[in-house]
Amino acid sequence: MSNYKVVNARGKEIQTDISLHPGEVLQMELAARDIKKTKFAEMLGMKPSHFSELLHGKRNVGAALAIKLEKLLDISAEFWMRVQVYHDLFIERNKDQVAA
Repeated sequence: MSNYKVVNARGKEIQTDISLHPGEVLQMELAARDIKKTKFAEMLGMKPSHFSELLHGKRNVGAALAIKLEKLLDISAEFWMRVQVYHDLFIERNKDQVAA
């Protein structure tokens, strides 16, 4: 089993106090590629309103959507799933801090 970690030059794991939703990452990717959001929603087979919810973190990336993103952007489905899972874990782990 592989563990994915971000490490610095000394090999020490880097941890952050922020997390990006995959929709935010997707929004940046579309901007970098100059792809129109409405056109991309159509390519994914999503309603523009649902796609907008994804971009704003109100919808999550599941396996089927991750595979569609992989095919359209040539970014692995595993990448999109890792971003989603990391975001979900980050939110859950920080619920205690918000409640305190």
